[in-house]
Amino acid sequence: MIEETPNGCILHLKIKIGKQNKFPAGYDKWRNRIEMEINEQPVKGKANKKILEIISSYFKTREVSIIYGEKSREKGILVKKKKEEIIKALKNEL
Repeated sequence: MIEETPNGCILHLKIKIGKQNKFPAGYDKWRNRIEMEINEQPVKGKANKKILEIISSYFKTREVSIIYGEKSREKGILVKKKKEEIIKALKNEL
């Protein structure tokens, strides 16, 4: 799910630990979240750092941050882009 705010858009994600880094990795319709797979273990913030790195690269912006869920598999990531830009980038992937 993508939630538009005055500061950008919040991506509501469900994170899975796997063998590869993949964004988007599907859509969880029950939780209404975009899925993401990472190959980094959640130790000392390494997984969160990897998540931000992947999202930043995907949307070609450095302006990404974790809004909630730093210690959870369900996270909110703020991307400082317009909703239309985010939807356009994700359209063919989901």
